[in-house]
Formats: sequence, C-alpha cells, structure tokens
Amino acid sequence: MKIKQIIYDFLFGAFYLDLYKEVAKIHKQLLLVTEFLVFGEFLGIPLLSSYYAMRLLPYFVGELYDFKSEMLKEKDLFEEIAHVDVH
Repeated sequence: MKIKQIIYDFLFGAFYLDLYKEVAKIHKQLLLVTEFLVFGEFLGIPLLSSYYAMRLLPYFVGELYDFKSEMLKEKDLFEEIAHVDVH
C-alpha cells in the first residue's frame, strides 16, 4: 500500500501539481475580490449598496479577521513581480 501511495504522489506531482497551485491561487484571488466587495465599506470604499452587503455578510463573517489582516498587510512591489509568469 505504501508503494502505491508513493507512485500516486509522484504522478500527481509530475502531472498536476502546477495546475493545483494555479487553481488554488486563482481561488484565493476570487475569494479576496468577493470579500472586498462585501467588506469594502470597512475600508472606506463603498462598492455595493448596504442591502446587498448585509445579505452576503453572514456567509463571510467568519473570514472578516483574515480579510482585514490580508488587506492591511504591507506588500512590496518586488514580491508581486516575483509571481508573474513571463512565458
């Protein structure tokens, strides 16, 4: 059973690891955009009307702390450039 798992991990890494990382990165970006639309008023940016933001708020209230820490974190331009793929 252990050899089967080792072969599976190797093949997954060889064929799907890059795809898995890209999908996880895109999912994180889409989640941040959605949270930004809902919690934008906390940052002083009124994007959605209060009615729609309040309707979506129960779905995102658990991620409010993570969102605030992500938005308030200082970002360096060179960190962002390092993730750009130039192919």
